[in-house]
Amino acid sequence: MTRSGSEPSVDEARRSASAAPPLIEFGVPERENFLATQRDAILATINRDGSPHATPTWYHWSQGVMTISSPAGTQKVRNIQRDPRISVCVDDQVTGTFVTAFGRAEVITGDEVDGLTWPLLLKYLHQDEARTRWSRINADRDRVAIVLRPRRLVWRSGVR
Repeated sequence: MTRSGSEPSVDEARRSASAAPPLIEFGVPERENFLATQRDAILATINRDGSPHATPTWYHWSQGVMTISSPAGTQKVRNIQRDPRISVCVDDQVTGTFVTAFGRAEVITGDEVDGLTWPLLLKYLHQDEARTRWSRINADRDRVAIVLRPRRLVWRSGVR
């Protein structure tokens, strides 16, 4: 909109279109790269009353498996333990590209959690920082890993 509240001029529309990010043609390799490089995801679980519960989270994507680490006592973990159906949406706010994964999650506890969480931390942090963060967030040994092997992936490659 222009300052006067009228529709944008043709020149303004051209400038906007030329400033738009390029579209990403999405095939499986591009989708895998997108999921491996994006920063955050939104995890959606189902509350006891059937309403959605959505939380931002760090994640790790590798070989068709998404891993999320969480304290055991969170609402998202309780929801998954009761009803494992989840969706996870990863988006790029600049291009409008997104991938949403749907499926049934598994909550992993015990010694496996360390090995599942470490690659996730290394995606976001330098190794020394990751070690320090892991010591702090897992001091009570109450972390779990949420593992999703998606049954379905839906994606859009950029704004049309």
